[in-house]
Amino acid sequence: MSTSRQLLEMAWEAAREGVLVFSEERVVYLNPVAAALLGVEREKVLGRPLLLALRDHKLEALCHLGGEVTVEARGRMLWAKSVPGVLLLWDQTEEQARLEALEESSRVLAHEFRTPVTGMLSLLEALQAGLSGAEHDEALALLYQETQRLKRLVEDLPLTKRPSQERTFALEELQPRLERFLAPMLAERGSWIAWDIRHTIRANPDAVYQALLNLLDNALKYGPSGKIEVVSQETPEGVWIEVRDRGQPLLEFERLFQPGARGMHAANVRGTGLGLALVRRLASGWGGEAYGRALAQGNAFGLTFPRYPGAKVVVQDPEGETYA
Repeated sequence: MSTSRQLLEMAWEAAREGVLVFSEERVVYLNPVAAALLGVEREKVLGRPLLLALRDHKLEALCHLGGEVTVEARGRMLWAKSVPGVLLLWDQTEEQARLEALEESSRVLAHEFRTPVTGMLSLLEALQAGLSGAEHDEALALLYQETQRLKRLVEDLPLTKRPSQERTFALEELQPRLERFLAPMLAERGSWIAWDIRHTIRANPDAVYQALLNLLDNALKYGPSGKIEVVSQETPEGVWIEVRDRGQPLLEFERLFQPGARGMHAANVRGTGLGLALVRRLASGWGGEAYGRALAQGNAFGLTFPRYPGAKVVVQDPEGETYA
């Protein structure tokens, strides 16, 4: 073997791309990367028919016709290029996964920004329509509050990675903001919220507000009009809070937390299917979980919060008595 050929083969052996050389429909050479991507043993395919190594008609056709293509093979996404006698392979599985993750993040961020922007537009429209006195001042205060929240989103995204923004606070602190923001939708739907959230948690208040807002928004969109309950409870492990509606009990919940998934009653409701996916992402940011469960007459979507250092354990027993 000549020195130049030895150097060339050494380069092929060390290449990050898969290299397969063929002649007269038979495999002449393939490097370790090509063998791994094709899922074959080099010794068993050398000198054998090309299709035995490729085991894919799209790749075989590419070898005959030339050109390049992206193809899914052996559970991986491969970019393949063929020139006379040579097939080059490049594993794009991780790159494809990164692109899909980036697209998902973009959709989630768009969904995340939509809420404060929608609220700000509603407040501006109300101000333009002409509010006076206390209502005018309250609308300005709310507009300032939503602007500040939008500013924090811009400066410190994503919400799931803000340990410095965590603090200990009472869940009841979020109630007025949620009620004011949802007031137009509640009135339109003929619904109201019954609150029982007397517990304290440690998390990012903006993240919890966003998660609860999404859960309440879902209950209003997909549940029947009427009473919606927001209930919290304490356990030795921490605190949970649930948004409960009186809709038809669902048979499946886990799928609804996947990006783009929508429920059986969503056909006539405008939405992106990202609300619950974002809720789960936010919950993971404070070390909690997001879940759904069927009730005897309705559905509950909830959040959990782990017990924080120094928290006093106060648990309510089935008779309603509390103990520390």
